[in-house]
Amino acid sequence: MGTVDLHTHTTASDGLLSPRELVRLAAERGIRVLAVTDHDSVAGIPEAQQAAREHGILLIPGIELSTAVERGEVHLLGYCIDPHRPALERHLHQLVAARRERAVRLVEQLRSLGFPVSLDELEAVAQGGTITRAHAARLLVAKGYVSSIDEAFDRYLGRNRPAYVPRSYPSPREAVEIVRAAGGVPVLAHPLSADDLEATLAELIPAGLAGLEAWYGEYTLEQQRELAALAERYGLIATGGSDYHGPGFRAGRELGAVDVPLAAVEALLSRARRDGSPPATLPLQ
Repeated sequence: MGTVDLHTHTTASDGLLSPRELVRLAAERGIRVLAVTDHDSVAGIPEAQQAAREHGILLIPGIELSTAVERGEVHLLGYCIDPHRPALERHLHQLVAARRERAVRLVEQLRSLGFPVSLDELEAVAQGGTITRAHAARLLVAKGYVSSIDEAFDRYLGRNRPAYVPRSYPSPREAVEIVRAAGGVPVLAHPLSADDLEATLAELIPAGLAGLEAWYGEYTLEQQRELAALAERYGLIATGGSDYHGPGFRAGRELGAVDVPLAAVEALLSRARRDGSPPATLPLQ
């Protein structure tokens, strides 16, 4: 069990635990450094920061930004962000409207496939958080239409599946710029999801990409080592985390399941200080 987890989600997006519950679980598992990185939301950060102070955990404020690409998937993690920077607030405000429109279309797609679900039901699953496909997957599981979240994505919600609804998001380069404008350190999330990783890095490094997520919950140890070597070759910070969404979400995504080196935290904080961003809730002991 690792003592560092730099990729987690709460009920502010599609996680199952509230920010306070997440921090409490992290403390129980001996995690010393935790980043809250909700999808396109910073709403959980204040509660997480307060809980982190109470439990003596270093809390790194973060976010995971969705981006628009033709193939594959590119998400940008932003670490040590200032949630109140105008550029970030404008972007998140625009996304709220876009995500609701997408949720409406998603419900329509599911109903056309014979699943009598409603927007009210989807919003109830989200509990006020940012609505994502994961919420739709949980709804399908809860109503007995599929047996697991993985089945929901594989059969209906994944890209090119019948209920998939395209998203209106910034380009990966624009996402890097948004993170930097928020005073944060931009890192490529779960990089093996990119259709062409080398091309993605070639595009984003000149824009200010600072790291890639090498130590990732669903990757094999060999894949993690290869990504860490790739990060070193490009002069990037190798970060890592479980991508925890809650108990029983997906295999390999248990909180603290990845052995992330403390050096990754030190490199992130050093970069944040260099760029003039307040790096975290508490200093490293």
